[in-house]
Amino acid sequence: MDELTLRIYPSVRAAAPDLETPGLAGYAFARHAWLQAWADTFGAQAHIEPAIVVMAGVRIQMVLPLGITRRNGLRTLEFLGGIVTDYNAPAIDPDFARSLDATAVQALWRRITAALPSHDVVCLTRMPVTLDPPEGAVGERVPNPLALLPGVNAAGQARSVTFPDRYEALTGTLRPRFWADTQRCRRRLAEVGPIAFVVADDDAGMRALIVSLKRMKSRRWRETHSKDWFAVPAFSDFYDAMARIDLPEGRIHGSSLNVSGTAVAAHLGLVYRSRFYLLLIGWEADGWRRFSTGRLMTETLLRQAFDEGLRVFDFTVGEEAYKDDWANALMPLVRYDEAITARGRFATVLMTARDRLRARATQVAWLRRIVRWLAGRPLA
Repeated sequence: MDELTLRIYPSVRAAAPDLETPGLAGYAFARHAWLQAWADTFGAQAHIEPAIVVMAGVRIQMVLPLGITRRNGLRTLEFLGGIVTDYNAPAIDPDFARSLDATAVQALWRRITAALPSHDVVCLTRMPVTLDPPEGAVGERVPNPLALLPGVNAAGQARSVTFPDRYEALTGTLRPRFWADTQRCRRRLAEVGPIAFVVADDDAGMRALIVSLKRMKSRRWRETHSKDWFAVPAFSDFYDAMARIDLPEGRIHGSSLNVSGTAVAAHLGLVYRSRFYLLLIGWEADGWRRFSTGRLMTETLLRQAFDEGLRVFDFTVGEEAYKDDWANALMPLVRYDEAITARGRFATVLMTARDRLRARATQVAWLRRIVRWLAGRPLA
């Protein structure tokens, strides 16, 4: 490890050649195309200072897309990609990853942080404990060395479907009542009109899909009293940019479920190596609700991914209950938090106290009033 050189890029564009290094284990979210779409939208407005770490010897061993932003008055080291990136992880040579134990990882991390611009705290979230191997590689999944950092904490899990040899073997593991109801919904929908699964395969089709999907998701968020993210310009702009990116070893996948030519459900995600990422799915309301068109869209995407020969259908992060109806595999996620400076250590104590106060406030009325009063006020 001492023989490896370390370089740090101040922008995603400058790091583009290294971010496109073939043969590294990881996920689609660490590729240049994805990070550049984020940098041109969210990143441009969030004033994040990229600090993309590359470790190389004869060839590149690891690419770590990090950045520094100011949050609560603190300079915070975090992954690039923000809320639109489901998995935060390095792109890494599989043999290099497997050679690192906890002691080596800690030494490597100290070397990296010492070379980075000054920061008060580290906040690395949504880190999967394992990585997809390079396409065509033989062997098990690749360990994520950052999951060995001292003091990492469990941070939920991602759900997915690992495909068996036959599709019927997958549907046979589903709850019988759930699968029977899904088939019944499809039959009833077919009585309304011809059902067609339409993949957006040109710019015009993708633009039309994005318009429909934004409308469906915004309505759903408002119905559930959640934040309408498409009302945030940077969020909306990111998905416009995402739909146009050229992803090496993969592609953006946009599609809709149509009845008599009308889109009743839509999805925008991606295919990368042997994994299908379900990222953003929406469906129409009103009279279409009784047909469970979102569920039918999910099952249609599953079938297409299986027929394409992909190995994993990934529901990614999030605790939405519908994922449990389909998933047969779980991937643990971890997070790593560290205070670097005295200012960072003091703020960490305050944030820990605040989080405990919020947890306690769910059970004590007068504490809830205090928490509401504190909401939105600066941490200091």
